[in-house]
Amino acid sequence: MRKIYLSLLLISLFSGLLVAWQWRSHQATAAIERKDPELIDIIHSLEKEDASLENTIADLRSQIEALQKDRAQGKGRLAQLQQEIEALKLAAGLTPVTGPGITVTLDDNNAGAQAAKNSSPATYNPEDYIIHDKNVLYLVNELKAAGAEAIAVNGQRIVTSSDIRCVGTVILVNSTRLAPPYEVQAIGNPDSLEAAIQKAVDFSYLKSRDFPVKVTKSQNLTLPAYKGGFSQDYVRLVKAGGQ
Repeated sequence: MRKIYLSLLLISLFSGLLVAWQWRSHQATAAIERKDPELIDIIHSLEKEDASLENTIADLRSQIEALQKDRAQGKGRLAQLQQEIEALKLAAGLTPVTGPGITVTLDDNNAGAQAAKNSSPATYNPEDYIIHDKNVLYLVNELKAAGAEAIAVNGQRIVTSSDIRCVGTVILVNSTRLAPPYEVQAIGNPDSLEAAIQKAVDFSYLKSRDFPVKVTKSQNLTLPAYKGGFSQDYVRLVKAGGQ
């Protein structure tokens, strides 16, 4: 059991480091529009370190899983506990999953932007022709409400702590910079998910403004596991008796 405790300690350590590096990455990204080469180099360096920490956390989780499975072989209660752990990891988004579902593709309206810029340069606003964080967030919420069992945006698994927001001119998901086109993939009943998206106010709005958006059904989608850490600075377990 000491190996498991040691691995859990290492995961907690690397999760803390990951959160710290993500915060530094946010601070640097906010200044990207200044086009400062040094800041851009810092951002790229932090992103590489962020990815390295995520991979380290994933490796440690794999080691714990291997240790748990090894100790649970043929040991009754331990085997049952291992099954419960696997179910919890699945619910938390910590394992890759596959199944039927849909892919919602969102892209900037570059053609509309160019036409507006040429015809009305005085009133042209580039913000009117790009996909914003709220567009992605609203559609993710629609998919959740429609019964999606797993969701990912450009390969970033959505979990309870996931954030979707703009920083400067880019969209961050799980503190990772994403660029259009954005692919929102969801596993669930394809017909129900498609119907929900087609009726969604935000999706209809984008279509009415000639944004190149579409929905594609699939019988076999594969979504990756969440690689990031979980920051819990204030949450505490409720002890017996509600204390």
